Amino acid sequence: MRLEAIDGEQPLNAAELRLRLGGKSPKALLAGVLVLGFLVTLPFFLSSNPEDKQRLTQNTARSMVEQNVALLDFKPEEKAELKKMLAPEPVPNKMDFDQVVWTKDIVHTIRPWVSDQAEADMIARWVYIYSVRFNLNPELILGVIAVESQFDHFALSSVGARGLMQVMPFWKDELGMPTDNLLEIETNIRYGCAIIRLYLDRYKRLDKALAAYNGSLGRNKYPNKIFSAMKQFKATSGSGTNG
Repeated sequence: MRLEAIDGEQPLNAAELRLRLGGKSPKALLAGVLVLGFLVTLPFFLSSNPEDKQRLTQNTARSMVEQNVALLDFKPEEKAELKKMLAPEPVPNKMDFDQVVWTKDIVHTIRPWVSDQAEADMIARWVYIYSVRFNLNPELILGVIAVESQFDHFALSSVGARGLMQVMPFWKDELGMPTDNLLEIETNIRYGCAIIRLYLDRYKRLDKALAAYNGSLGRNKYPNKIFSAMKQFKATSGSGTNG
C-alpha cells in the first residue's frame, strides 16, 4: 500500500517512508507522540486541586454507570415516581415483634464491625424499615453494606461514593434533594434501598439489579460477592421481605 502524494511529490511506499523516518515505523512514532502527550499533561492533573480530581473521577464513574443502566433515559413520570421513593420515612414510635427479634439478632451479628451499640441499633433499624418499605430482603441490604463499606458510615471511595451503601452523589441531583447527606445512616440506607428496588423493577432479576447498582451490568462478580456476604446474616424474622 502506497501513501498519497503531497505537494506534487511521488508517493512513498511503506519501506521508503520508514527509511525517511530513521528506521522507525509510523505507528511507533505515533505511539510515542501519544505517550509524550500523556506525560506532558500528567503533571497538570497531579498538580490540580483535590476538588478537580474528585470531580473528574466522579464524572468518569457517572459515565460508566450511565452507560450500563441508562440512568438518563427515564421518562418524566418515572423520575417523579423515583423521587417519591426517596422521601424519608418517619421514625416509628415502636417496633413490631418481627422487627424486635430481627434487630436483636442482627445487632449482635454486626457488632464486630460496629463497635458503638447505638450506631449498630440505628443501622439495623433503618435496614429493616427500608427493606420492608421497598420489599427487599434485609439480609441482602446487609450484604451490600458489608461489601461496600464494611459498615463504616463515613466511608468515601476514590470516585466519591459515600456512606454505608456507597451511593454516588449524582443520585441526589437526579432523584433526591441537594441537601441530603449521604453520610447519614438513614439517608444512605434509604437511597441504597430505593436504587436497588429501582433496578429490580427494571431488570426483574436480582443478579442484574445488583450488577447495575455496582455499575457492572452484564458481569456476575459483584452479585456473587453480595450473595456470599449475605450468608453471614442469618436472622430469624418472618417479615417476608424477600424482593
